[in-house]
Amino acid sequence: NMPEGQSAIYYIIGESRAALMGSPHLEALKKKGYEVLLMTDPVDEWAVAGIPEIDDTPLVSALQANLELDDDEESKKEREEKEEKFSGLVEAFKTVLDDRVEHVRLSSRLTDSPVCLVIPEGGLSSHMERILRSHDSDLAAPKRILELNPDHVLVDRLDQLRKKDPASEKLMDWVEMLYDQALLTEGSPLADPNRFARRLTRLMEDASFAAVAGS
Repeated sequence: NMPEGQSAIYYIIGESRAALMGSPHLEALKKKGYEVLLMTDPVDEWAVAGIPEIDDTPLVSALQANLELDDDEESKKEREEKEEKFSGLVEAFKTVLDDRVEHVRLSSRLTDSPVCLVIPEGGLSSHMERILRSHDSDLAAPKRILELNPDHVLVDRLDQLRKKDPASEKLMDWVEMLYDQALLTEGSPLADPNRFARRLTRLMEDASFAAVAGS
């Protein structure tokens, strides 16, 4: 029997159990005490595609964009308020990332991580895409949906930075950094690892300077 309140059989597909257990996509599911199937065999993705439900209970991917966990009226109202509060930051992310993502929106699946990438409807997991790309290097990289955690302190501080200076280069650096973090979390390669390292060093220098100045 599934835990009380769980209305779907959730699953997640990836390379290893260890990687899946640490996935940000499971944060809200874990917090609710829901059970999740961990799938690490490449054939699993094809198998679940042909099994929409088991005993009238739907199978739902924790990686998919349509994961809705807060469906009561109070949660919906709170979500609408957060969407209004962070609308400017969401637009800033869209502007910086441009055509690298399909969409940017607030997340209901994150509790600890600031961002994650989710799969649009009908898309394959990043794990399956890497397998397919190993046989076809010209396979086009699909666009993901970037989700922001409205309750994360970093997201809130970035919104404050945006309000102070919408054209801030530091804000752009953070947007790029969080996007790269989301790619690494889902196991996808970075387009330019050297640029990522330089940006990370620059942001660490800024943070260390601020820490010393404030001590």
